[in-house]
Amino acid sequence: ALSSYARSFFAPLPKEAQPDKKEEVGHTKGGGVMRTIDGNILVGPDAHEVPSREDYSTNISDINNIIKKQKLAQPMLNKGDIITYFSGTRAATYEEDFVVRRGIFTSNVYEAAGIQSPGITAAPAIAVDIKNWIKEDLKAKEKSNFNPVYKHTPRLANLPDEERAKYIAKNPEYGEMICRCEEVSKGEIIDALESPLKVATIDGVKRRVRPGMGRCQGGFCSPLVAKIIAEHEGINVEDVLKGDEGSVIVYGNTKGNAKGENRDV
Repeated sequence: ALSSYARSFFAPLPKEAQPDKKEEVGHTKGGGVMRTIDGNILVGPDAHEVPSREDYSTNISDINNIIKKQKLAQPMLNKGDIITYFSGTRAATYEEDFVVRRGIFTSNVYEAAGIQSPGITAAPAIAVDIKNWIKEDLKAKEKSNFNPVYKHTPRLANLPDEERAKYIAKNPEYGEMICRCEEVSKGEIIDALESPLKVATIDGVKRRVRPGMGRCQGGFCSPLVAKIIAEHEGINVEDVLKGDEGSVIVYGNTKGNAKGENRDV
């Protein structure tokens, strides 16, 4: 119900505008309830300073505070609807200002750091500045034939049955469902593996075409995705990574079953 209702960004008023709800609103102006381009709902975030740049932990206290705060804008929020939790870190500065400049100690690095909440609106202007510096410093010329539009297979789950049937008729792999939660086919996964911007990890495929994004969070489809990647790349399934280097998820075979057959674990 919330997904169909939240078609734009919602956020509670700041604590100055509702002094009787200072505790619920909290200390940060960040966060809200927003609908993504894929139709699901994101809630949050909050913001806390942490000592480690690799601290991606979440805790129940922060989660409860986010829900409590955002319920002021969307009373329909229900913790039972939450599929998964995300966290991330960003490099802030003690000056609380952007750092956008040519490298101080290097001539081939351009710095765009310390960019916090306003970064999403400032990013286009920052990109223009850095592009102009590169043109000036490297005497670079813009490609006259550059095409920024990449045409890819549309998400079949969003197509009418007649249109989807046409794709399946051309390539039966579009009819082989791998992720039931998000209705992602084998053909779409292979398209991602063969795209100019290559992805060859389970997380990479997940971000590109969404297998594993649904309610089961990859509990059913991840082994199938790993097998597809292994077959397409010509590698063993033990060599397929979840994401970053070293994130192996299959380590070998069990000692075998009663028939002497091995099984992947």
